[in-house]
Amino acid sequence: MQTQRTSLRIAGAAAMACLAMVACQRGPSENEKAALAENARLKTEVQSRDSLIEDMTRSFGDIEQNLAIIEDREKLLPPGEESVTVDQRERIMRDIQLMNSLMQESRDQVAELTKKLDRSRVDSGSLRKKLKALDAELAHRDSAITVMKEELLAKDFKIEEVNQRLNAFELEMARREATIEQLGNEMHTAYYAVGSVKELEENGVVKRDGGLLGIGRSSALNEAVSSNKLSTIDTRNTERIPLSGKKVELVTEHPAGSYEIVKEKDELAYLKIKDPDAFWRLSHYLVAEVR
Repeated sequence: MQTQRTSLRIAGAAAMACLAMVACQRGPSENEKAALAENARLKTEVQSRDSLIEDMTRSFGDIEQNLAIIEDREKLLPPGEESVTVDQRERIMRDIQLMNSLMQESRDQVAELTKKLDRSRVDSGSLRKKLKALDAELAHRDSAITVMKEELLAKDFKIEEVNQRLNAFELEMARREATIEQLGNEMHTAYYAVGSVKELEENGVVKRDGGLLGIGRSSALNEAVSSNKLSTIDTRNTERIPLSGKKVELVTEHPAGSYEIVKEKDELAYLKIKDPDAFWRLSHYLVAEVR
């Protein structure tokens, strides 16, 4: 009897093993197949979304760099009332051609990115908002460039000259040169503000700390000051900062031997920068309180 029970157990186990082998040979069920397919679809969708966002973010950076170069080129053009020398004319032509090329490249990029986003299943309001902002900025720059071209036409430039664009090789070379020049300009950009304690504090240029009941308080540069509250200069060609009043105190730190306070008829006239490298070494901000 015991032998018969043992045989039945062995037979049952063998049957279960056979059923398991058959199930394995048959593969996953329809529900399992559907779940696997859905997982694969979701994985592909996430990868596609991430790839699109990465691509668009990189392109946004390229367009913004183009806009920054265009803005810098605009600043280098002489004012409308000034006459143009031969050297200036050549420089203007290069700058205008560079701006034309960068504008066209940027417009093409925005159009292509918009198509990509439309074709994708990515529903991203932030990406569309960014595209809209870049498109508006390009329109603004286009209007400014049109005004410049009209001024140049009034100075005997030809229409085909101001509308000319660079070829691909020329554009790449000009872009590199402009980027290097832009970095150099940024390195030599400084900011200053001159005013009374009240004016500087009201404009958010300085913060007042310490003291007792308002007595003995000292001023310090507000690190979060907005750049539109400050004057911008190029440290390579700025030797004087105009002053007014009777007395001046520098809020920012500058080596004593690097500058001189010049007076005329007992009134402050200007701050003379004697050693630019030393003067701006500690800070590219100058804040002067005058009384």
